[in-house]
Amino acid sequence: MRVAPSKRRRWNNIMIVLVILFMGVLNLPTLIKSYLITPPEEAAPAYPYVLNHHKELHQLNFAQFSLTKNAQGEWQASQSLPIAPLELVTHWQELSGTVIDENTMQSLEPKLGNPGTVEVWYQDQEEPQRVTYYQTDKFWLFHTWQGQWVAISVAKSYIIPYLAK
Repeated sequence: MRVAPSKRRRWNNIMIVLVILFMGVLNLPTLIKSYLITPPEEAAPAYPYVLNHHKELHQLNFAQFSLTKNAQGEWQASQSLPIAPLELVTHWQELSGTVIDENTMQSLEPKLGNPGTVEVWYQDQEEPQRVTYYQTDKFWLFHTWQGQWVAISVAKSYIIPYLAK
């Protein structure tokens, strides 16, 4: 017995539709992930940097001296330092620490002495970032470019060589 051509076409069409539906079911998890589920927000780093890594440094002004990048891209100090200017700039660029919450900061404030400030100039930026810091017996507190206070344990000579004397 022969099947009529119209019935054969109908079954072919049904098989094609079923194969397409099967392929769609197999790809459903991927489609849901890419179109319906929003990715979680990028978590803040556990140890935020003191300086902005998204901008190019141009100048660092300390109380006793300055570091400036010249036209050739080399760092120069305004006075003789026990460390190379590029090395000191690298130390500051890599400076990161543990975030201090508001309650801890308030409990530390009465014990802190006078703050220090470092003026940080970035390329193509009109105003500098002013980094306020406090030195305690065991660690430093820095106010980051993101407005957070971070605690950092580092030797004096590593970031401010003139204080190490």
